[in-house]
Amino acid sequence: MDTIIKMTFLEMRKKKILYLTLILTGIFLLLYGTALRYAYKSLPSTDTLVRLTISGQLLSMGIYAVGFITAFLSIFSSVGAIASEIEKGTYDAILSKPIARYEIVLGKFIGILSVLLLYVTFLFLSVVGLNILFGKGVVINFSIGAIIKSLAVFYLLPILLTAIGMFLSVSLSTIGSGVILVILYFCGMVGGIVEQIGFFLTDAGTKAVLTNIGIITSLIIPSDIIYRKASTLLYTTSSGFNISLESMIGGSIQPSPFMMGYIVFYAVVMVLLAVVKFQRRDL
Repeated sequence: MDTIIKMTFLEMRKKKILYLTLILTGIFLLLYGTALRYAYKSLPSTDTLVRLTISGQLLSMGIYAVGFITAFLSIFSSVGAIASEIEKGTYDAILSKPIARYEIVLGKFIGILSVLLLYVTFLFLSVVGLNILFGKGVVINFSIGAIIKSLAVFYLLPILLTAIGMFLSVSLSTIGSGVILVILYFCGMVGGIVEQIGFFLTDAGTKAVLTNIGIITSLIIPSDIIYRKASTLLYTTSSGFNISLESMIGGSIQPSPFMMGYIVFYAVVMVLLAVVKFQRRDL
């Protein structure tokens, strides 16, 4: 399996989409940093609520962009991991060697994540760092522990999407897998927004419907939960108090520890299903 991991890591490094993503990431950070510099300079120094609101929104937008970019890189890196090789007939030669099929699936999964987790670490810390750099005296001084916990939760996003992508990759074509996973990701994102909207409504019936829609979509594809939990941990003090504006006005729905455990379980099941499906698939 070590050989498969190394080969996958090298393949990821050679993919044009990775280098294109890195170039676009550099452009994004440049534009984002420039916007932060001028936005923080123009904030009123007297109105604390306005400063807290705008600084929180600026950081939230950056973190959301990190999740969005990471999601698409994870999707396009994983959906063709197995399917493209099957379409090329590569495994006819590989499987003639003493290599088990589960080693291919797990090796591909770990190899892809070895690149994605490095990328997420760089992008996440860059966004937080830019806000701290340009928002001195405005942005809350995040503790190292809060940043580490938030980043650790954010790692679940590429793990989850790569696991689903691997299962789809052993089941369908590359294009079919990509389309399905992109639609699932957007469903999860919309479900999370709908649930947040339902929280503010006063009509009990409508509120219950929107909340249930959010819960159902979270169970089907819990990607939006990861973003919300990572944001929550970033703004949580050592005493356990959440100092984000959403939490202060009561509009923040905090993901429970059960849901975080569900995400880990979900990813493990997807990888196991991918292994079983590939074992049984006729190549």
